[in-house]
Amino acid sequence: MSKIIVIPNNKNDIEQISSSNFALIGIEGYSVNTFNIKLDEIEKICQNNNNIFLSLNKNILNSELVDLEKILLKISSLNIEGLFYYDVAVVSIVRRLNLKINLIWSAEHLTTNYFTINYWSNYGVDSVFISNEITKNEILEISNNTKSKLIVQLFGYIPMYVSKRHAIKNYLNYFDLNLNSTKYSLYKEEKKYSIFDNQDGTVIYSNFILNGLREYLQLKDKVEYILINGYEINDKKLFDVINMFKDVQESNIDIYEEKLNKMFSNLEKGFLYEESIYKVKKDDKKA
Repeated sequence: MSKIIVIPNNKNDIEQISSSNFALIGIEGYSVNTFNIKLDEIEKICQNNNNIFLSLNKNILNSELVDLEKILLKISSLNIEGLFYYDVAVVSIVRRLNLKINLIWSAEHLTTNYFTINYWSNYGVDSVFISNEITKNEILEISNNTKSKLIVQLFGYIPMYVSKRHAIKNYLNYFDLNLNSTKYSLYKEEKKYSIFDNQDGTVIYSNFILNGLREYLQLKDKVEYILINGYEINDKKLFDVINMFKDVQESNIDIYEEKLNKMFSNLEKGFLYEESIYKVKKDDKKA
């Protein structure tokens, strides 16, 4: 049976989430797509709570390597479930210093096949956060061909684009417009995309909320954890969703699906049934 990891919207939700599930918290300055907190505050949270995952999932600059080593040393002393990482430097430092940290490969668009997952398993990587761009059947195929623990997002907005560049800030500065927020929206083809631009760069989220509640019934015995992203979902709805995932069965799935459709107007299945196909433009084809 899968356990539930939740990305909270604020610090107040962490205790309630982690009382019976797991909370995923980002480290300020070193994480994207999460609610980020300073490491000193995280230390206090972890003193009385062991249902915490940490995220350190940004590209690391050469100038940040010394600080990264200090951060990993501090993390190794905390009572956490595991650390989501992106940059290979994290694996290198953990191995060199023989740190006791459960590593979770979280490279977003790259975690798509069991060959690479098994490769990193040989280097001590405990788990993998599966890409949102693959289908349910591909997730099942990975599960059947790896011993690594799998984490799959099954609810919430999906990060589509992440960049260290400040897309919104640079645009506003270029046109001499006021920068008065970190949250913006992009409207394209009558669809609204949420954009988050802060000191760490820019993230663009999907215009829809991924709803994999029904698919959870098929995946719950195949993956170790499922993830619910609380980004831009108010507290009441978020905890209602968590409870549905905890209680869902074949006998009540239709009732819960109906409730979700009343709660949210933009539910979709994402890539769970749609393969990603990359097509080369006509002018880009080689002779």
